[in-house]
Amino acid sequence: MMISQHSCSPEVLQSVLQDSAQAELELVEDVWRGEAQDLLTQIAQLQEENKQLMTNLSHKDINFTEEEFQKHEGMSERERQVMKKLKEVVDKQRDEIRAKDRELGLKNEDVEALQQQQNRLMKINHDLRHRITVVEAQGKALIEQKVELEAYLQTKEQEMGNLRAELGKLREKLQGEDSQASQNGEEAKAEPNNDDCLSDSEKMAMDLKDPNRPRFTLQELRDVLHERNELKSRVFLLQEELLYYKSEEMEEETRTPQPTPIIQPKPSTQPESGIKRLIFTAIMPMVAAGLIPDDPTLQPIRRLVSLVGVFFKCLVLWFPLA
Repeated sequence: MMISQHSCSPEVLQSVLQDSAQAELELVEDVWRGEAQDLLTQIAQLQEENKQLMTNLSHKDINFTEEEFQKHEGMSERERQVMKKLKEVVDKQRDEIRAKDRELGLKNEDVEALQQQQNRLMKINHDLRHRITVVEAQGKALIEQKVELEAYLQTKEQEMGNLRAELGKLREKLQGEDSQASQNGEEAKAEPNNDDCLSDSEKMAMDLKDPNRPRFTLQELRDVLHERNELKSRVFLLQEELLYYKSEEMEEETRTPQPTPIIQPKPSTQPESGIKRLIFTAIMPMVAAGLIPDDPTLQPIRRLVSLVGVFFKCLVLWFPLA
């Protein structure tokens, strides 16, 4: 009877092996007992015949002829052969029983090893499921945080658009005032200065009534630009981290667990290189500001040489704003 080791549990496999070995041992013992019983019966018959002959010899005082003596010697030789054969059969059956015991012990060891391996695989499976759950939770949290940051960034961009529109209007107004002031310079010198007569409160009231008055200072505009750049950099870092977790999850799904002893996982946290810090601290704010084209697949090491020239060009444009 063939039994698949993959379709039965270790306990059932062990019990089946023990039952089969026990059945084989009982079969061997039954055969041995039958043969031994036959031999013992034959020995008893021979002994009975020997007793009868001895009794006949004791009652009859006759001289054995040479033929009778040879016949008696032949009967004794036959008994010795039967005893020798019986001993050989018993020794053979004893060796078979010992071999079956050794085989049964090896089967028990195999069953224990399989059970230990199953326990290790179950533990590995549990750890992997826990890690997958943690990674999925982190991914969901990152996605939610990304959505919130994108919404916040969109509102900031709208505010920036409004600020830029107001700034353009202010520049146009200033340019018109400068041109008008240059044309009417002589007339302004001849006429009495009415601005000196106005008080500060009246000037403030006029400024408040002006619909094109500046509503934000230059420092506030710089702060908004800086905050927008930081948010874009943070969104980019979150996208990179999300891609990293997704690739790690795909690798764990395609990886097959090995039956070898469990290898302790190495910590994945590594110190950040100086080049990467340079990319994230210097170049990424310019990417977020729109000075460099936004490239989510930016590889810092391969594109560093080409970005150095752009970096120095952007410094010239960046520092006057700061």
